[in-house]
Amino acid sequence: MRTSVIALVAVVLVGAAASGRAQRQPASLDDVVSELRALRTELRQTTGGSTRIQLLIARLAAQDQRIGILVNQRANITPRLIEATRQRAEMEYQVRRLDDMNTRHIPSEVPPADLEPMLANYKNALAHLRDVERDLRAQDDQLSAQIAAEQNRWADFSGRLAALERELK
Repeated sequence: MRTSVIALVAVVLVGAAASGRAQRQPASLDDVVSELRALRTELRQTTGGSTRIQLLIARLAAQDQRIGILVNQRANITPRLIEATRQRAEMEYQVRRLDDMNTRHIPSEVPPADLEPMLANYKNALAHLRDVERDLRAQDDQLSAQIAAEQNRWADFSGRLAALERELK
């Protein structure tokens, strides 16, 4: 038992001596101040980066919403444009048919006296349908350009967010 106690005391003394040699010298006040400044700088960078990430994420969400709105607007115009194009093509066919009947004096179900005013009405309707189709195409083109611009902005924000994430790692 006595040898066990002596061995235990010897081990404790050897361990204490070894740990005493491994300990660092106490830090000076300058070392503490320097470490504190480094911690403050790192905290500022992390906090600033976190704020910038949150801001970029909010901008990405807003861009995504804006793109969604524009896509929906374009989706509403597309069927109207298709219908306007169909109506214009049908009216062009009717105008050509009436014009042929009028110029070639082809007998038809329309009395010759009514043919000229009917043709004029159809031509006016055709002009109106062309205007409607042109306006819808312009709206579609404008929305398409806006979508492309907003997608570019979204890609820019996404790239900036990715760069910021890499910077903070």
